[in-house]
Amino acid sequence: MGYGCIDVAPGCRLTYVEAGVITASAKLDKYDRLVELGRDLEAVIVELRPDVFCLEAGFVKGQMGALVSGAARGVAAFVAGRAGLQVTEYAPATVKKAACGSGNAEKEQVAQVVAIRLGLVRTPALDAADALAIAIARAQDREAGWVERPRAAAG
Repeated sequence: MGYGCIDVAPGCRLTYVEAGVITASAKLDKYDRLVELGRDLEAVIVELRPDVFCLEAGFVKGQMGALVSGAARGVAAFVAGRAGLQVTEYAPATVKKAACGSGNAEKEQVAQVVAIRLGLVRTPALDAADALAIAIARAQDREAGWVERPRAAAG
């Protein structure tokens, strides 16, 4: 599960704060992996103190993939909600369009454009780049007057 945090100044000036990927040991059963993801995400939220928490609406091929992805997203929403954060969701095409100008952009293109927009030296891992793109989408919505000040996203 990727996470990304940016600061947003007036005029939609974006400053990179942190991004990464939270993983759980494949040796654990699926429920213990979800618990580990939740604990690790909770630590990230405590450290970064975001103002809002954004998720990408899930689009996963296959029934099993959808169940696993949905469970992880549910844990993320629960952890964020328990931390007192407003939880919002963005469709994948909306995120891609906000980051790249095209709702059909490939993940690699999203990562490259995110790196350029945030002035990063290296292209972030794909899941982290997705999370940063979600944060960018939220920032643009805020700039348009649709939402309050953003600070973080996890996807």
